[in-house]
Amino acid sequence: MTDEAPGIPNYELIRRIGKGSYGEVWLGRSVTGALKAVKVVSRPNFDLDRTFEREFEGIKNFEKVSGKHPGLVNIQGVGRNDEEGFYYYVMELADDRDRGRDIDPATYVPRTLSSDIAQQGRLSMDYCSAWGAAMADALHHMHKSDLIHRDIKPSNVVFVDGFPKLADIGHVAASGQRTFVGTEGFTPPEGPGEPAGDIFSLGMVLYEMSSGNKCGDFPEFKLLKGDPTERRKYRLLNAIALKACEQDVRKRYGNAFEMRKALQDVD
Repeated sequence: MTDEAPGIPNYELIRRIGKGSYGEVWLGRSVTGALKAVKVVSRPNFDLDRTFEREFEGIKNFEKVSGKHPGLVNIQGVGRNDEEGFYYYVMELADDRDRGRDIDPATYVPRTLSSDIAQQGRLSMDYCSAWGAAMADALHHMHKSDLIHRDIKPSNVVFVDGFPKLADIGHVAASGQRTFVGTEGFTPPEGPGEPAGDIFSLGMVLYEMSSGNKCGDFPEFKLLKGDPTERRKYRLLNAIALKACEQDVRKRYGNAFEMRKALQDVD
């Protein structure tokens, strides 16, 4: 894509607020004045037509389930412009990093789990268990629909009204699709494509949240000082992360529901 905003029906694209391997995210204003996030995915960013079309199919499949779970970013419209070589999808807008729902288009920066970790370092153990359980439940919903996220990491978790949602769903695919995508450190050793791979990635996210370490430090475990309750919960969360990130797929949680239950039991 060029620096010029592409034409999206019924939306004014105000400014670019994110960029990935395959496309850009714009802050958009609808004809009613509502602010949304608009992801524009360009065909020239793909080597093959079939890869571009496969990613588009993933978005269409995710759209069907996104509005049915609070832990998935809500897709509110999908379209494409074959003449100019792109497709797009419209999403609910994440909270502002500093102002929550009080959004100023001129200064807006989306709040992500990555930005929370950058600002705070290690998060509270209660947030780790509650947000981890919410993400695991959202994953379970996707997996029941035979969809795999394939790129779970802190920067792909946004907050809407303070609640975490799995976002940046450009790599969502049908279960079993083995195309290698994802992010180093969060991608399972066997490669993405199965529910167990998403569980590994979520375990690594939990590790970063609860420890304040980077995924490359895994499985380094630093004991907490101070409050004994936080220390005990940290040990439990670390055990969950270790199980989710087992190199042997058979030793991980059997499904995301089991991981959610373990996180809910942290008390």
